[in-house]
Amino acid sequence: MNKIVPILFVLMLSFTNVFSQAFNRIPVERKGSEATFKLDKDLYKAHFGITSESRRPKIIFSCKSSYTYNSIYQDAKLDFEVFSCPKSKVSFLLINNYYDFSLGADLYVIENGQFTFVGTLSIGAYNSIGGEKMNYNSILPYISIVNTTEKTYFSFEVPLVVLNPGGQDERIIEGNKIHYTLSNKKLQQNITQ
Repeated sequence: MNKIVPILFVLMLSFTNVFSQAFNRIPVERKGSEATFKLDKDLYKAHFGITSESRRPKIIFSCKSSYTYNSIYQDAKLDFEVFSCPKSKVSFLLINNYYDFSLGADLYVIENGQFTFVGTLSIGAYNSIGGEKMNYNSILPYISIVNTTEKTYFSFEVPLVVLNPGGQDERIIEGNKIHYTLSNKKLQQNITQ
């Protein structure tokens, strides 16, 4: 049942738009504090470290240019996923910022080796991992991305999600009741009742 809703969503999008394409998760090789991934023919490197002045975690991404992602939490754990499509000129970088629980994922567009922040997916997976109690976990393993001629859609293949984790207005809803859209580098949260 979990897989049927996103499949129906993708089919619906493909019938309503002349052109649609799915973004695939790009393999990331991790060795210690280093990670590498390829987009087209370019090799990207990610170095996990700690800022010297604030002692907060950071990731330095490099290829044609470099970009540093700094966590706002001192004891945070950072993780990321990269999504790409051979027919698209852009790729997506999502960084999970985890401090006791996931606070959502920051979304970047990667285009011509440049990183552009476009917004935050203020959502976590509300599930149990490895027999532990229910918690606000990373949404990264559950993201599906589809691009159409009009927008890019971010949907979630998990039964329950938490909106605005850690915020005063946090709430738990079904994963198929929410998606994000990206159009003209503007990210929008969409909730259905």
